[in-house]
Amino acid sequence: MTHCGKRELTIYGRMLATRSCVLSHAIVARPDKLFWKLSCVEMEKQIAQWKQQDSMEKLIIPNSQYSTIDALLLMHDGTTCIAGARDRTLVYWKLPSHEKLSSHEIGHSVCIDSAHNGWIWDLTAIDNTIYSCSWDQSVKSWMLRNTGLVQQRTYEMSVPGALLCVSSCPERALFATGSYSKTVFVFDSKSGHKPIRQYRPHTGAVIKLAMNAEYILSASEDKTISVWDQRAGRTLKSITISTEAFPMCMSMQRDWVCVGDSTAKLHVLNPKNDFELVKSYSTEHTKGITGVHLTHGCLITSSTDGTVRISSPTDPPKPITSLLSGFGEIASMDYLNGILAISGIDITVWRPKSTYSIKYQ
Repeated sequence: MTHCGKRELTIYGRMLATRSCVLSHAIVARPDKLFWKLSCVEMEKQIAQWKQQDSMEKLIIPNSQYSTIDALLLMHDGTTCIAGARDRTLVYWKLPSHEKLSSHEIGHSVCIDSAHNGWIWDLTAIDNTIYSCSWDQSVKSWMLRNTGLVQQRTYEMSVPGALLCVSSCPERALFATGSYSKTVFVFDSKSGHKPIRQYRPHTGAVIKLAMNAEYILSASEDKTISVWDQRAGRTLKSITISTEAFPMCMSMQRDWVCVGDSTAKLHVLNPKNDFELVKSYSTEHTKGITGVHLTHGCLITSSTDGTVRISSPTDPPKPITSLLSGFGEIASMDYLNGILAISGIDITVWRPKSTYSIKYQ
């Protein structure tokens, strides 16, 4: 672990803990010196990791599917990648170990043709069960095994229009899907094919969902985020994030919600204060933000401008580095256990060399 001196701790502590720091709602859950120091150390680690070119290895999986890959999911600490595409295929990869990279292997993969009858648009998981949603108005569940994916159930919605997003709450074994027809459907993964609840919180298509044991957040083309209280069974509030743009991606943890919009702005909500829209930022992206993830050490955003930007989790975010997709527009992004994956017409993965050299020795 790197040493964080008093001066650095003072600087980062001020950046992280000042009352005006919007991301303090996300990062500094406990205002104590130890937590500040740990945040400082993690930020230093992320800065060093992303700025040193030889600290990360880049894996490119070209021509993995024959059309844009809109659905991307990392599992098993980032060693497994699931991808769904507009060609209706669902692909499972076991990414190669560090030692096998020299042989140019991309790892074990299994492809399911015609996994859906329409474009596959989003993925989520509860334990080893994966849920895929599609323009064919269905959600399908798949059991992940060492040999690949085995289909289990098909959940069909009785509404017109595509299903555009899916999210899950493993703690309660629930998942939800949002539709072009403005409706959100909630399912209990342990029982039946029918939704246990459905509601219509928007006047436009539901683009993205995020959920936990208490709330379901839905982002819509109507330029709002709707907050559904699962225990009360009602809409808690509706938040207009912008009068000029609609939300494209969203990430929720206990103490923060980050929303990326179609004009490359980032918005932060505070769940601890009635989901107040705390602050909005302009980013260095030139087109809409398709993915966002906030850690203790960095803020990661991807965009249809073909770049991933790594920034500090501070007010305002400071650039650390920028990555090029190599294939143009980025449709989806996922981040798990220090591993970053993006997709478009191809898939690219970045992962720390040290992590994998240790794991596979």
